[in-house]
Amino acid sequence: MSRLTGSEARHSVDLHGRWQALQLLQPVFELVNRAGPRADFDHRSYDLAQLALRLIDYVVLNQASLEGSVSPESVVDHLAQVSRRMNPEDPARPWTKIAKLVLTTLLNDGRPHEATWRELAGDDETCSEARPYRYRLLRLGEGEEGTTITATDPAIVLYLQALNSDLANRALALKLLVEIQMKAGEFDKALATARQATRTAQGLSASLREKLDDTRRDIRSVDWHGEMPSWLHDVMGQIEHQIEKDKQLRDLAERSSEDPTATDACRNIVWEVRRGEDVWLRLERHVARAIPVFLAAQEVQRFQPRGLAAAIDLGDDLLRPALLADDRLLMDVADTIVAGGFPPRTQPQWGVDELVRQLLREPLTREQQDPDIDEPGDLGEALGDSIADDVASCATDILAMAAREPMRLSDLLAVARQRAGDVDEPLRLLDIIWAAALYVFVAGGEAAADDRPRRADLAAAVSALVAIDYGHMLDDARYLGPDLLLATPATFDQRDADTDNSIGAA
Repeated sequence: MSRLTGSEARHSVDLHGRWQALQLLQPVFELVNRAGPRADFDHRSYDLAQLALRLIDYVVLNQASLEGSVSPESVVDHLAQVSRRMNPEDPARPWTKIAKLVLTTLLNDGRPHEATWRELAGDDETCSEARPYRYRLLRLGEGEEGTTITATDPAIVLYLQALNSDLANRALALKLLVEIQMKAGEFDKALATARQATRTAQGLSASLREKLDDTRRDIRSVDWHGEMPSWLHDVMGQIEHQIEKDKQLRDLAERSSEDPTATDACRNIVWEVRRGEDVWLRLERHVARAIPVFLAAQEVQRFQPRGLAAAIDLGDDLLRPALLADDRLLMDVADTIVAGGFPPRTQPQWGVDELVRQLLREPLTREQQDPDIDEPGDLGEALGDSIADDVASCATDILAMAAREPMRLSDLLAVARQRAGDVDEPLRLLDIIWAAALYVFVAGGEAAADDRPRRADLAAAVSALVAIDYGHMLDDARYLGPDLLLATPATFDQRDADTDNSIGAA
């Protein structure tokens, strides 16, 4: 019996995986080519393949929120509404019948779908080996309220790969798969799926940054009139759902960590989910910057005056007429282009009186008025600063710690309490630290200079920081609000660059 080489074996395994993904669409083709034509309604007026894919979408996206399953009645109602919108004027009104046909075909009466993979026979073999492949897309079960429908792993694979879903929906589906795998006790698989969900979020963030870079280079390369605003709206709506799902996965992993055998895996899952949540929070910042980037690019690229060269199409106005013209006409075209594109050359002509007037003109001197100097008494009293010198110096030192490395507001308050003996007003020092963090978060470095502290050292320490809310709340007896993370803009940009490098490595 002949054996395959190493490269042939790897190719055969890859081909077998793609063949399995292709077979997952077999029930869809069976619905379109066999079940539909045999039904007692006009199947040509409805897109049965789209209904089958919408059925899988509905079950995959809703089963986790409904405790792992959906009811057949809700599936039939959803498909009936979709089919009605495909042909609302159908007098037969077969929408419920169509929904039941789609559901029955994909369920396959509870039996698995079957396909056969044929291994290639060797040179000295007389027959090939047949390997059966059985799978289910939907599975019937019993729940507290009756019969339920759940999506199997092949159905989720079909949703993620064969349907070519966008990255945001793919990340959400992967998180649903993480939840299903953790509930089933498959924590190693859940960790691998969580990492894939994080890479998907990083890919979405990289895609947005790439589109913004394209906009800065050439605004016409991105569809800002239709596709891009709709895409940004969808992504912004997905961010809240993604972060909420991350919190649910963290809670589930922390509850599952009570099992001694799953403690390490659950700890890794929590860390990976937190890393993905950080990606979504940074993606929210990039989405917020998208419109200002578009407006700035539009101001530079479209609203600036253009020269004559920008109004000439080299292909239509120059090259094509030149290629189709004969030599004499080509010379005429060249003369026309030169005459229109370059000013005519003329010799200067001077009259005697103009020349004499130009040579004998008197030199002109510009009279400059003395500058108006403000009297010190007219400027009013200088605005004072109510912050004591010792409090301001101590607050400056504490805020400078956040400029060296990222620190949370709770940590800065803890340092301020430790240095209470260095100032006469310890509570005033705490108020200054807390107010400075809120000022950085609300103003974002764009407030007027009059709103900043009067002391130069404290104002410099405050203006050098940026604050980000990651959803953590302060656990403090004196203050309420978010536990902000303070650092310099360069620190956050470096973390963004590290995230981009990890995306490239993946």
